[in-house]
Amino acid sequence: MARILTFFSNLYIFALNLKLTNMENQGNPMLKHTMNYGLIMGVILVIVSLVTYLFGVMKTPTWVNIINYAIIIAIIVWGTIKYRNEVLGGSITYGNALGFGVLITLFAGIIVAVFTLLLATVIDPDYADKLLVMAEEEMVKTGIPDEQMEMALDMQKKFMTPVFISLSSLFGMVLMGFIFSLITSIFLKKEKSPFAGSNEVME
Repeated sequence: MARILTFFSNLYIFALNLKLTNMENQGNPMLKHTMNYGLIMGVILVIVSLVTYLFGVMKTPTWVNIINYAIIIAIIVWGTIKYRNEVLGGSITYGNALGFGVLITLFAGIIVAVFTLLLATVIDPDYADKLLVMAEEEMVKTGIPDEQMEMALDMQKKFMTPVFISLSSLFGMVLMGFIFSLITSIFLKKEKSPFAGSNEVME
């Protein structure tokens, strides 16, 4: 229980620092909005991950992954539409929509990475070892030879550190954000009407 409270206090301090940084970047609307939506996305994903962990689930079920993907896509779409309509006057290029979505997931990924680091060091110091045990069980199910399994586990042990796990989660978030934004930007892009300028002149 004490570790959970420590985690939430550390996460709150990190979120507060992120919010203060956001306030310092009021002059950059894109950065301000991506940080806001990234914070929302990151907190929701952390809550889902924490609930999954508290239920003792080490290997994330497919339905939880689907929920995570839906959250990421929904917030990218929501944030991009709000930015397009409220800041850019109703128009946004494909490139800007893509960059906006990637930045959202970058900031969300930072929050998820901090959570993962705290999980593997503060809440559950044996977290990395549990992941190795789970990996070994999966290899046993596949029926690979003992020598190959031992070599694979030795290789995983070198990378199965709290820092590497958290950085992997950050990279995974940004990669997912890039892939999802490649698709969502096709539907969210909205070019400025070529007649907008001429109408203003006529008025």
